[in-house]
Amino acid sequence: MRLGKRKQTREAELTFLSKPAQLEKKIAEWKERAGGKLSIDYETSYTGHRVYALTITDSAVPDDGKEKLYVAQPHAHEPATTAAMIDVIEQLITGKDLEGRPARLDVEKVLAKTVLSFNPIGNPGGVERSPQPYWDGSKVSNERFWCIMFGEDPDKPGYRWPRVDRFDTREVRAPEPIGIAYEQIDAHTYVEPNRSPLSSYSKLFRRMFAKYGYRHWLDLHQTEFANSPTQCQILLPLPDLQPESLKSAQRDWAQQITEAWRAAGFVAAEAAPSGYTGAQADYFRRTWGDVYLLLHKIVVEVKNNAADTPPERQMEAEMIAILTTIGRICP
Repeated sequence: MRLGKRKQTREAELTFLSKPAQLEKKIAEWKERAGGKLSIDYETSYTGHRVYALTITDSAVPDDGKEKLYVAQPHAHEPATTAAMIDVIEQLITGKDLEGRPARLDVEKVLAKTVLSFNPIGNPGGVERSPQPYWDGSKVSNERFWCIMFGEDPDKPGYRWPRVDRFDTREVRAPEPIGIAYEQIDAHTYVEPNRSPLSSYSKLFRRMFAKYGYRHWLDLHQTEFANSPTQCQILLPLPDLQPESLKSAQRDWAQQITEAWRAAGFVAAEAAPSGYTGAQADYFRRTWGDVYLLLHKIVVEVKNNAADTPPERQMEAEMIAILTTIGRICP
């Protein structure tokens, strides 16, 4: 889906929706249009923001036998994930995308055969602290971008603060301001949403998984791919977290998205297992180890903060991953 050069102007605001207020406005519209298609769940964060799970299906068709998919993003510095989800939800509810063009999927068929849940903004408090609606490489270097994500080290100006799953401002010399990647969960404590079970993002997933028993989880992200032509890649879970019975289908799923990206002109690297080691890998083992045994999961990474992948192309790559996945579970 090529959104066109005009989306690099102020027109981008019409289709690249990434802020909590923009999502809230769309939810109000969708509630008016959806009829029985839409169910709304949410966690309320310490800062008063709602972290939503928006579930779309044909309620006239029993859920038994439907394929169930969870699509989510945890990070405030990866806005194309939100923009893509909002456009796909628009298609599923109205039959048209945000530009008014016909939906790129058979909505009636999809909703009769699937239960699709979306968490478009996993850390709305972080998103509200973000200085930009999207990142195109024109305003900050990647080094500075990392400081915005995780905070600038007060002891090493110009360098990002160490990445942790949780910290208490009474116990450490924390950055000021706090990096936008973190969610505040009480007066002194902050967590990275996908690395801590204390986050609204993690709590919401657990509640929704208990409700629907998803078989697939599409985890949407962005990264810098600094000094590389790569624009997108699928990462598979840490090898020790899953049985072989899940891995084969995940590799096929990853390859299907990779081929769709390449057909759309993206430079897509081959899928590979997550490269996290040490403490970063342990965060995932502790937070998600039990869940990874029960469903198929892949991580989408799309290039962020780079001139060779402007925001409309970032959004397009994320949307391709979502639509390809829906097409896979509802052929």
